[in-house]
Amino acid sequence: MKKIILAVLFFVLTHVLSAQNFTTYSVESEEDLAKIAQKFEVETTDILNYNPDVSRYTNLQGKTLVIPLLKSSEQVKKFKSYDVSPKETLYSIAKQFQVEVETIIRYNSFLKDRELDVNDVLQIPVLKQPKNSENQSIKNSTFSSLKHLVQPKETKYGIAKTYGITVEKLEQLNPNKDILQPGDYVVIKREIEQKSVRQAPDDLSYVKVQSKDDINLLKEQFQLSEEVLKQLNPAYEYGNFSSDFVLKIPKKNSAIDKRINLVEHIKNTNPQRIALALPFNLHKFAYDSIKKPKVLLEERITRISLDLFEGARAAVDSAKKLGIFVNLEAFDTAMSQDTLNEILEQNNFSSFDAVVGPVLSNNIEIMGNELRQDSVPLILPITNSPVNAKHVFNSVPLDRFKEELIITYINQHINDSIKLSFLSDSLNQGFKQKFSYSFPEATHVEMAENYLQFEELKQVISEDQINWFVLDTKDLGVAEATVSYLEALRKEGYRVKLMMPSNTVLADEISNFYLARLDYLFASTSFDVRNYNLKAFNESYRSKYFLRGFDVMLDTILRLASLDSFNESVALDGFTEYFQNKFQYEYDAFENVNYNTAVYLIEYQSDLTLEVIQLAR
Repeated sequence: MKKIILAVLFFVLTHVLSAQNFTTYSVESEEDLAKIAQKFEVETTDILNYNPDVSRYTNLQGKTLVIPLLKSSEQVKKFKSYDVSPKETLYSIAKQFQVEVETIIRYNSFLKDRELDVNDVLQIPVLKQPKNSENQSIKNSTFSSLKHLVQPKETKYGIAKTYGITVEKLEQLNPNKDILQPGDYVVIKREIEQKSVRQAPDDLSYVKVQSKDDINLLKEQFQLSEEVLKQLNPAYEYGNFSSDFVLKIPKKNSAIDKRINLVEHIKNTNPQRIALALPFNLHKFAYDSIKKPKVLLEERITRISLDLFEGARAAVDSAKKLGIFVNLEAFDTAMSQDTLNEILEQNNFSSFDAVVGPVLSNNIEIMGNELRQDSVPLILPITNSPVNAKHVFNSVPLDRFKEELIITYINQHINDSIKLSFLSDSLNQGFKQKFSYSFPEATHVEMAENYLQFEELKQVISEDQINWFVLDTKDLGVAEATVSYLEALRKEGYRVKLMMPSNTVLADEISNFYLARLDYLFASTSFDVRNYNLKAFNESYRSKYFLRGFDVMLDTILRLASLDSFNESVALDGFTEYFQNKFQYEYDAFENVNYNTAVYLIEYQSDLTLEVIQLAR
């Protein structure tokens, strides 16, 4: 009878989970994480902890969130007075005290009406930390062997109970850990009944359960592993549930491929006015037209600017065929701040629908400040902004998005048959730290004097497992040596795979034949996604900058034609894609700027072709 009742109860809930501890909330349009946290007087981190399928950058419209009903007073242990120093920002102070920016504003209400001042004295709340918060990603691991980071006030009994082992077993695994100290790592070994890929699905159902028997039936009917249930339901993992508890379960597990064709959504065909500001440096040729073609070819920045310009013009012509007319006005910034200031004095840039460029840091800062008041969108085609403002859109993804994509791939595919090793020089400590935190069991190869030795790889290679090597370096010599050594190991019968967060150092330097035999996987900001069919343009304009100019400009035009404003594009649930580039802008509230987070994950196939890998939801 209970099984019949459970079958009837499979539906999406929109009411209270537990009157005392949780509620569900259906997100209305244009609500972000900060607004929802403020509405329920909780921290954004609390919401994130109980909704592992969302991030700070997820479009929340239409989603149902689990909200922990924790009053602010229950989270604040005490307050600390803090004198603001020169050049400090709310972001830097929040980062220093490990709280949210909105938390500081909440307890210092004068900041709702004005900016932070050097003479301010802030009341910083000291918050209670959720138990074992830093161990969540490790506890959700599919490894049968892992390490646990000891937190303040944790005991052997508490740790053993968390992982379902005895204190005696814990002590056997850690014979030298008589007394546990915060910051220590302790070895955990446990039996995994079912090895499964970690899931982080976007499409979820909400199912009411009343007992452990219901949960077992749910796992059987939907083929759910214990790991998936724990990942999606932190309260379930800690046993904090009673009658009428609601579990999140994935509706499906499919690949992420959310292409958006803006052509299908064009609603505004009014003429557009777009400015293109690039360092053409044409003043150099004003008095010597004979040498102009030769100098143009010699000047790299000028050549790049001209390619971007020609690509932008091609995009304008393509838009015209769609019924969208664009008045593209090009400005020569000439690599000079004075020149740009003169341009801004002589032209009213507030009348433009969007501005693409410039490319040099000083001029980006000037242009960004000029457009700030009128919030004219500033789209940067090949460089990133030194100034943070909500109207600025960095179209080139940062390296950190490529690094996160590699980590996500490993996280979804790692299992006990794989030996994971990390190879790096000393230049990028940030990625090394993120990697170490995500995969504490990985072996790290420390390069002697930033040069990899063959014997160092021989010491970490496994005969019985597939050896995944993640290489992070910008040194061509190190990269070439790594490929050579791994190929030698492959010939000896070892199973190896090479991964890199960026292909820049290896591009056009290593034979595709060798990379294919290593199942080489890398992240990239661009990829030839389709054949070029711009028949009206000379082949000399098919450079990557021509195609970059085309993609950035056409994307800008279509966003203006398909949405009420360019700023609305950050709410799109998916990416746009053209010839070599894709775009998915997301607003970073901490840095107050928009980033393109769309990155390609590319893998060499045995037939030497390249394949874009789509990760599971």
